[in-house]
Amino acid sequence: MKLKSVQKINSTQKSKFWVDDNDNSWNSDIFTEEQAIALSKTLVNCKNCTDCRYCTDCKHCTDCVNCTDCVNCTDCTDCTNCTRCKDCKYCTDCKYCTYCTRCKDCKYCDYCMDCTDCTDCKCCTDCKYCDCRNHP
Repeated sequence: MKLKSVQKINSTQKSKFWVDDNDNSWNSDIFTEEQAIALSKTLVNCKNCTDCRYCTDCKHCTDCVNCTDCVNCTDCTDCTNCTRCKDCKYCTDCKYCTYCTRCKDCKYCDYCMDCTDCTDCKCCTDCKYCDCRNHP
């Protein structure tokens, strides 16, 4: 597998990225080409994702790990095992996530804020109608 090197401009700087055939990309300041090739093989049916790994059927995500069916998730650093996420700052029906904001109907999440109708989460703050464990 060969990746192309592409320069992208984000809001703070220009960066070069390794890009695979599905337009998934990895920042070349962080990842070597070999690492990007290996991570590309961990994405199944993902498109236009950036710095993601071990995901399935995701689109337009950034920094995701072990996610499934996510769309437009950003700043997902520290999130794992998400399912059916939307924008990650407004997750729906997530499981085993951490550090989410304004989630709904999530289960087994940690350190979320402003969530609604979540169950079995812990260390969350400002939740509404949630059944959280170890509520601070």
